[in-house]
Amino acid sequence: METKVLVVSGITASGKTSLITALKQICLESTVLSFDDYDIVQLSTTPNIKIPLKKAINQYDISELMLDFKQSYHQIPLILLDFPFGYYHQELRPYIDWVVYLNTPLDITFARQLIRDEQSSNAQEIINWAKTYLSQARPYFVDNQSYVAQSADLILDGTTSIAQEVAQVRKLIE
Repeated sequence: METKVLVVSGITASGKTSLITALKQICLESTVLSFDDYDIVQLSTTPNIKIPLKKAINQYDISELMLDFKQSYHQIPLILLDFPFGYYHQELRPYIDWVVYLNTPLDITFARQLIRDEQSSNAQEIINWAKTYLSQARPYFVDNQSYVAQSADLILDGTTSIAQEVAQVRKLIE
């Protein structure tokens, strides 16, 4: 069986999971894999966030994700992959048919992340995240937006509705 692979990329809280979930609802013969399900950024091999993204991408150990990926490959027509690095990770690159990049303004992703991840946090934890965001995460996200997006097959405005995003992705893959 021929398997097609659609990667949805973007920074944290750009809307990747929401788009993948909506695509799964219309692409019934598909499976979803998500970078976040593998705790890849928690591994001891994860590169320091201060290393430029171009140099760091292939240092991320995606071997567990690739095991699940290869189990689905040739078994199902479409793999929907929530993966922040687009075409740039050498282990995954040979399998990718399309990359969609969600270009979402950083202020919106910051607010989404606070709402999503910090609801049970106290004020000091939120302040600490804001400081980390400004000193480390924001430069990394800016780098991701310029580097990963440049090779995408489709760049979507992450502020549009999911229905509009799905319609544009359908045009790409049909």
